[in-house]
Amino acid sequence: MSPLSPPTTPGSGLEIRVLGPLEVRVGGAPLVVDTRKALAIVALLTVEGRPFARDELAAMLWPESDDESARGALRRTLSVLRAALGGRWVGVDRSTVSLDRGAAWVDLIALESAAASGDLEQLRAAATLARGPFLAGFSLRDSPDFDDWRATRAVAIERTVADVLERLSAEAETTGDLAGAIAAASRRVDLDPMDEPARRRLMALLARTGDRAAAIRQYRAGVAVLERELGVAPLAETTELYEAIRDERALTSMWVEAPVPPSAVPAAAPARLPLVGRDTELDALRAAHAAATADGRLAVLAGEAGIGKSRLAESLAAAVAAVGGRVLASRAFPAEGSIAYGPIVELLRAGTTLPDAGARLGALTAATRREIERLVALPASHADDQGADTPATRADDQPAARARLLDAVATTLMALVAGPVPGLLVVEDLQWADDASREALLFLARRLAGRRVLVLLTWRPEDLDDRGEAFAGSVEGLPDVTTVVLRRLEPVDVERLATAAAGLGMPRYGAADLFDESEGLPLIVVESLAAGPAATADGQLRGVRALMRERLGSVSETAGQVLAAGAVIGRSFDLTTVRGASGRSEDETIAALEELVRRGIVREMGGGTDETAFDFGHARLRDAAYEATSLARRRLLHRRVAEVLRALQDGRDDPGRLAQIAGHERAAGRETEAAEAFREAGIRARTVYAHREALDHFATALALGHPDIAGLQTAIGELRTILGDYAGAVAALEAAAAVTADRDLPAIELRLGRVHSRRGDAATAASHLDGALEVLDRTRAREHDTGLLGSILAERSVVAIRAGDLERAEALGRRALEVGTADGDARAIGAAHRLLGLVARARGDLPAARDALTRSLAISGDDPDPGAAIAARNALALVEAATGNRDGAIALLEEALAACRRTGETHLEAAVENNLADQLHAAGRPDEAMAHLKRAVALFAEVGGRPGELEPEIWKLVAW
Repeated sequence: MSPLSPPTTPGSGLEIRVLGPLEVRVGGAPLVVDTRKALAIVALLTVEGRPFARDELAAMLWPESDDESARGALRRTLSVLRAALGGRWVGVDRSTVSLDRGAAWVDLIALESAAASGDLEQLRAAATLARGPFLAGFSLRDSPDFDDWRATRAVAIERTVADVLERLSAEAETTGDLAGAIAAASRRVDLDPMDEPARRRLMALLARTGDRAAAIRQYRAGVAVLERELGVAPLAETTELYEAIRDERALTSMWVEAPVPPSAVPAAAPARLPLVGRDTELDALRAAHAAATADGRLAVLAGEAGIGKSRLAESLAAAVAAVGGRVLASRAFPAEGSIAYGPIVELLRAGTTLPDAGARLGALTAATRREIERLVALPASHADDQGADTPATRADDQPAARARLLDAVATTLMALVAGPVPGLLVVEDLQWADDASREALLFLARRLAGRRVLVLLTWRPEDLDDRGEAFAGSVEGLPDVTTVVLRRLEPVDVERLATAAAGLGMPRYGAADLFDESEGLPLIVVESLAAGPAATADGQLRGVRALMRERLGSVSETAGQVLAAGAVIGRSFDLTTVRGASGRSEDETIAALEELVRRGIVREMGGGTDETAFDFGHARLRDAAYEATSLARRRLLHRRVAEVLRALQDGRDDPGRLAQIAGHERAAGRETEAAEAFREAGIRARTVYAHREALDHFATALALGHPDIAGLQTAIGELRTILGDYAGAVAALEAAAAVTADRDLPAIELRLGRVHSRRGDAATAASHLDGALEVLDRTRAREHDTGLLGSILAERSVVAIRAGDLERAEALGRRALEVGTADGDARAIGAAHRLLGLVARARGDLPAARDALTRSLAISGDDPDPGAAIAARNALALVEAATGNRDGAIALLEEALAACRRTGETHLEAAVENNLADQLHAAGRPDEAMAHLKRAVALFAEVGGRPGELEPEIWKLVAW
């Protein structure tokens, strides 16, 4: 018997029921194990029907444990499980765990098999199997990835059960079994109380049996649930059916739809008006694309809202695709500026769904794929090298990790668009983009040599904030950039559009008047032509907002509800999301989308997921739809969107999903849920080095009243330190210290000591570090946390060097070396040698200094954090300069500077720039020295807190 076709009735072997409460029986008796995670493993293997990597299970089920502990816990759990199963059914080898489903009876497989049949008895058997929600009541509090998997699977299984119940009800009614039809329809309504077609079917069936009172109760129950959950009234068809039942009128088929398969693709939109007045601009962009045959090129498309940037970008994309070029496009959305890598994720998702994406991804290195898995799940065939300790699931805080991620993004995007014809990457509306996306795009733009691609970026100059303007300036300052600034249309262009509109059957509108009233803004011209004579009122052109409101008000009731849900989602959306948010059935949602596409309000977009994506024709249409929705209903819809997004999480989701959930929870007025969601979003953003976005999320969580004040303030302090905001870092860390228990104070005191040390305030740094050592002694935690002790000793030694207390610095350095050696911590050993080298240099013992620093540099070669190597090279350069080897010193500093620029940590780069300037000046190379000094000044201005008031020691970070 095939493993996919188990017996349809339980046998005497292994029985697994996942529809309803989880039940596992062996020989008719319940499986007895001492841990829920053993049952969770059974559920995973049963439902997924594939082997799981051991590391994958360990990471999912023990996410808070370190790798060794998680693997040990998995070994014990598998041992218990196999013993309870008598060594049968579950297979375990060195790398995988599997289940022999062919030898077991599984209710879900039996359900799916019966669902594929049209036989009434098979459908009845399938309905009997559906005892309740998928894995009802089963969760793992300490394993959010498992719970996310359960929620995602529940959505798909719910659809299968709903389809079985619908078909069973229809088949039973056809055979005259009204009682059976009512029972199935009742269960269908219980499954989704907001599915109005299902409720109408139940009402009609009850009325046919003469139970008018029950049918009316069903209608009123539907009214109540729609008002409570969505703030809307039932559809007109539902109310008409109710009135017919109430008045004892004959029922017609117009009120009750037979179950039908959903339409595959909505109807196409009507023909669009031609692109006019943009020939010169389009030719410039085509020329930039044609020039990208050897090295990639960059193009910028700028202009005000409604000027036609999207239309021009679409025309370029069509031209590139027509000659065989591959195109990937995405856009940023309003209010998503704190969602890390939003547009980048959309590009990657779109690329991974292309027909040959599998082969292209397979050609990437495993390390690159693991980095990309931080942002977006890759196809299963390329996710097999993920393990529990890969970057996809675990973050490190090393500065170079950010550079690895950005390089992986650039490499993957290039692989996805590469071809004989240069590819095209389009990212629109960067005035709304997050800093992490802008940084990734700038990283790519600086590395287009040898890459056959045109990167097209669009933005509205008037809507750029300070950081956006800095980004735009950096982009436009790159070599060989094609910049296109769109202007308003000329009268002849408006006349051509009016003539074209008339040819498409649109009402004629006077071109001269239209130009005068619209002032040549394409959006107003197009909307007015679509409205025809209704575009004017009292002889004046009506505003775009009024025209759009009128267009939106003409749609059907169901389409209006779907439209409101789409506006609340706030970005492009797929069928699953908008259906879940609107509360409409799948058929109703598809019909509504078809109507909206036909009217040109919503458009289909290139798929970035398995489902067709939709978006509003213009951002102003979205704004108008949102404004037309009442505040109360907006809040309800925001809550529904958050719930849908949570249900769709797959445990390996992009960082933007949590940020979207947080934003919707806040808009729904659910501050407690929003605060926790923002905290989670901050943690996730930090794993992909989106520091500013993480900072925003943590600050918002605090503002919403999250109870973990100490943890959030500590995280904020760490992020502000990375970003060079030392005054802000001190304020946050002091706030954390004020509410932290004694046992956790040393770690915060260490962070405070580091910040003050960087600012050049040795006395304050020493006070905090001494306080950390005192608390460790007082709480007797020193011997239990040697890693923390070694870090405090090393930092305190640095401060002693700066204070000139070389005896104490050496004693602390040697103690740090002892602690590192005892722990076998190479990083700590390397840092200790660096400190001893600095002490020797300060004493004038240059040979000893060179020896210790050379050892430190050698050890740092195995350290994935380049900070240690940068520090060792910087210190060794100063020793070489002191011995007269100026060229050697300059070479070491240039190597350190190259590493600094990859890490993105501002203060390190500024310090090395400053020291290199000194050495170049001493070597008689003043022009080069001045260039490095200017860069150092600019970088130091970012970390000084208040320009013009920098503390002197910030300029000379000669050791760290």
